[in-house]
Amino acid sequence: MKAIRFSVLALAALVAAACLPVQTKAPIGQSVGYHPDPALLGVWKGHGEDSGNEDSGNKEGDKDGIIVFLKDGEDGMTAILCGPDGGGEWEAFAVHAAKLGGRTYMSVREQVKDGKPVDDEDAKHEIALAYRIANGRLVMTLLDEKATAAAIHAGKIKGEVESGGTGDVRITADAAAQDAFFATQEGAALFGAKLLTMRKLD
Repeated sequence: MKAIRFSVLALAALVAAACLPVQTKAPIGQSVGYHPDPALLGVWKGHGEDSGNEDSGNKEGDKDGIIVFLKDGEDGMTAILCGPDGGGEWEAFAVHAAKLGGRTYMSVREQVKDGKPVDDEDAKHEIALAYRIANGRLVMTLLDEKATAAAIHAGKIKGEVESGGTGDVRITADAAAQDAFFATQEGAALFGAKLLTMRKLD
């Protein structure tokens, strides 16, 4: 199993996953249309859930990374990820944001790594995230793998779960069915795995 490219940004300690986060066949929000979120645009600094805590042995801010959200056309955005000093590896992701059931979501897909287009299997994956912005803070959360797998097994939403305790989970529902599900409280509750906490820079 592959790790999502977010994990390459070690300086930011974004994700340390043994397998891909939950993937979706259709980008989340596709059925309702995308709109660049003005509140997202700009420069954000922060870290992953395991960075800067006592257990990790790092002081707060030691592994902070940078995400820059830029408007890209009428309905999209580009997110550029890099380390705190602008050195080392960097990546660019296509981002589409939408609102479902009064909640904000985004779908991200890797496009560029260190200045080169990405054309491997990872570039085909759509990763759904929920996000919220309050008091100058951005919190992004991933779908919880176990909860999503349980929802798939229960027939709540169409998907595939690989065998084994760490098997990849993929939602295969069409865009309309997927968005209708995530517009509900039950669907929104599946986003429970915190990915990043960021603060906006002036």
